[in-house]
Parts: sequence; C-alpha cells; structure tokens
Amino acid sequence: MDRITTFCKSKAFIYIMLFLLSLFFASSCNDYDYDLYARFIVGENFFDKGVFNYNDFLSYTPTHKWFDHEYGASLIYYLFFKYLGIFGIVLIQAITLFLTAFFITKTQSIQKHAYPVMLSLMSVFLLIYSHQNPSLIRCHMMSFVFFALFLYILEKTRIWEINGKKTNIIWLIPPLIILWNNLHGGVVSGIGIIAIYMFGALISRQNWQKYLSVFVVSIPLLAINPYGAEYLNFLLSANTKSRVMITEWWDVFANRHILYYYPLFITGAFVVLLNILNFLNKKRFNLTKFLVLVTTLYLGMIHVKLLSLPMIVVFSLYHNEIMSIFDRKKIKILEKLVMIVLFVLAFCIPLNHPNTARTDMNKFPIKEVEFLKINNIKGNLLTEFGLGSYVSYKLYPDNLIYMDGRYEEVYSDEVFDDLMNFEKDEKEWDLVLKKYPTEIILLNKSTPVYKKLIKFKEWVNIYDGNNYAIFIKKENARKNYIMPSDDINYYRKNEFLNKGYFGKTNIGTKK
Repeated sequence: MDRITTFCKSKAFIYIMLFLLSLFFASSCNDYDYDLYARFIVGENFFDKGVFNYNDFLSYTPTHKWFDHEYGASLIYYLFFKYLGIFGIVLIQAITLFLTAFFITKTQSIQKHAYPVMLSLMSVFLLIYSHQNPSLIRCHMMSFVFFALFLYILEKTRIWEINGKKTNIIWLIPPLIILWNNLHGGVVSGIGIIAIYMFGALISRQNWQKYLSVFVVSIPLLAINPYGAEYLNFLLSANTKSRVMITEWWDVFANRHILYYYPLFITGAFVVLLNILNFLNKKRFNLTKFLVLVTTLYLGMIHVKLLSLPMIVVFSLYHNEIMSIFDRKKIKILEKLVMIVLFVLAFCIPLNHPNTARTDMNKFPIKEVEFLKINNIKGNLLTEFGLGSYVSYKLYPDNLIYMDGRYEEVYSDEVFDDLMNFEKDEKEWDLVLKKYPTEIILLNKSTPVYKKLIKFKEWVNIYDGNNYAIFIKKENARKNYIMPSDDINYYRKNEFLNKGYFGKTNIGTKK
C-alpha cells in the first residue's frame, strides 16, 4: 500500500495521468481540420514517389512555386495514419498535447521556490487548450510543442545565469531550429522568443550576449530546408501577410470569436493584473517574463490562432503566482478529487471510439463529393477556400480544384481575391468563371452567390444537399443522376478509402 501511495505522489504518475487526459481529449475531438486531407496528400505523394513537389498538381488556376512550410509535420501525420489507422490520428493528437504539457511542467519546476506540479492546474490547461484548438490534428500544434520547449530552455538559461551557474543548454536551440523549421513555419515564434529574452536580459543588465549569439547562429539555419534560401523570403512574406478574409486570423474581439475565446483572453489579462498587483505589494517585477507574456498576449489578441502562445506562457512562467492564491490544504483535497476524475476519464477513452472516423456531414461536402464520384462527373471544380483539400483527396485526378487552404504556399492574392468576390456576390462576381476554365461549382448554400446561381441560366443545379449544392454548365448537364447513400456508416467506413489517386493503398480504415 505504501508503494502505491508513494508512486501516486511521483512525477511518473503525474505524467501518466497527463498523457491519459491528453488521450481522452484527443479521442473526444470530433473535428477534422479542413487541411488534414492536404497533409495526407503530401505524405502519401512523398512516400509513393520519394520526392518533394515544388509545383502544384492539384489546381487548374495559376500557381507559383510550392513552399510547403508544413511538409515535415505532414510526413509524420501520414506515417501515424498509415500504420495505425484512425487511432494513429488520435494518438498523434494526444502526443502533441502531452508534450506541450510536459515542457510546461519542466519550466514550472525550475522557478524559484517552485510549487510541485499540480494535476489540477495542468488539467485546467489541457481543458482550455483543447477548447482553444477544436481541431487538434493541425500542423501548428507542433509549433506549440516547440514553443513550450524553447521557453523551458531559455528560462533555465536565464535563471542559471542569475544564480551564477553555467549551462550550455541554450545551444540546443540551433539544431532544434532546423528540426522545427522543417516541421512547421511557426518556427518564427521560436526566433521571436529568443529575441525577447535577449532584450529582457539587456534591459535588466544581465548576460544578453549568449542570447544574441544563439539568435545570430539560428537565423541562417532557416535556409536548411528543401527550398533553400528562397524559403526565408517566403517565411517573411507569409508571416506579414494580411489575412482579413480568414477567420482564425481575426482578433479576439470579433463577434465570431469573443464568446468562444474569452477564457483564454481573461486568463492572460488576469495574470497581467497579477503582475501589477505583485509589483505594488512586494516591489518585485520580472521584466523578461512580463515581456514574454505581454508580447504573446498581444499576438493572441490580434490573431486568435495564436492565443495558445500566451496560455503556454501563463502556465509555464506564472505557475507559482497562480498557486500562491490558493490555500495549500484545499489544493491537496482538490488534487485527490482530480485524480479520481482522471481515472474515470481514462476508462471512458474506449467509449469515444478512437478507431472510428470523425465524419462530419455538416462540415464537409461528403454526400456531394460522393455524388460526383458515382456519376463520374469530371472536370475543373470550383469550391470554397476551405473545402479544396478534401475534394482533392477524394476526386483527384478526375477533378482539379480552384484552390485550397495552402493559400500563400501555392496561390497568388489575385486568385484568392477573385474567389472571395465570387462567394460574397460582390461586384463582378462572375469574373472568376470568365478568367478560369471552371466546369463544376460546389459551394455552401449559405453563401450569398448561391441564390444568384440558382437563377443563372448558364449553370444548372444538379444536386442540392442539406448544406451544399452542385452546379454544372448547362451544356454538360444530364437528365438522370445516381443519388448517393444516406448511410453515415458507409461514409465513415470509406472516409479514407478512395477509388481515386489518394487513399489507394487502403490505409487508415479497417474493413
């Protein structure tokens, strides 16, 4: 009994429970990201041909050189998917969740007079973090893992420097920069956090030269990738691009976001206030930590996609400040309650069916794509911005798409703007149909242009689903079409089993 009690108080037990909680959240996630299918296309195409694609082959619109800043993450996702099926998708989500939490706890443990790692606090983090990222199978989740790791390395360097100790752990950053850079373009946040720590050390009259050395060494290492030095220009342009038409790049105060993302914003604002009150009461203020918090909170406020950054900062650097608010005896009771809850959730993981595809017939045009497939309707297909990768995965090479979520990686602003004008029924809405050789249109019925197309004589509505509609040129329309199945289990079974080019190896789903 004593051994069991001792083990339940150990860090190993805490990490096991955090992983199980991560697995629970991952198996509970019912949302596939729009771009997941594009990631599988990249992975399958690479392992099939053994080469990278520098030119787009999925679209019929003008494209430029393909700078795939997520290619490394795509290969990892594909391998998990290929060898572990649907569960592989769940598992990679759980791993990225757990690693983010793990590096946060490592940073907590090196703070002065550090409180022990609290399951209750980290459970709150994973809960909010999962809420913030409804689709956990996204490549930028890997950037959050590396951000948490960099924060640990830089904070340990700072603390050891203050205490007069020597450590070279900061020199792990340059090789990690190469790895991160080849997994996801979010590596720029890693470069940024180095600069913030350097600036904080400079203002605080501490050793800032070490940060500068690592920063200077790391920048040219960004050229180590399949695209060479050209990739640096792409990273610069991609991270300074205005994306006013893409909702995840809107600010936190937008009507679409304010009610959904308020827990993260309030948490960050609360810790800023906590800093101010702590300074007024004790006259102690850590400039570097505050700079990191304010900078990431600002980025999260103007782009909700980045709100996870200040959350990682809050739980990593302000663990002590948060825990000091609560009574220690009550915390111990809470920890025991949380432990019981986590045990229950662990046993609930199989109930979430981690081997079942998360087919969402409201989010994706599943029946509409099936309609095109069974009726052998081929040609250039215009879809909404977010649906392109799903359509490509299902219908390539019979159907080429207008564009997909790769946006700046492949397409010009002109192609994107023409599509937005079409969807919104703006002036010259039909310019996109005149400029590009479009033969099929698949769009959401909620878009303003849908009502106009219904009355447009040159296009015929050949399929009208619950959420999506298909239009085809009048001269290509037929009188009779085969209707797709209404059986959701059919689509779940065949979500990743295609008769077309991709999914041809029958991966991902068991018969």
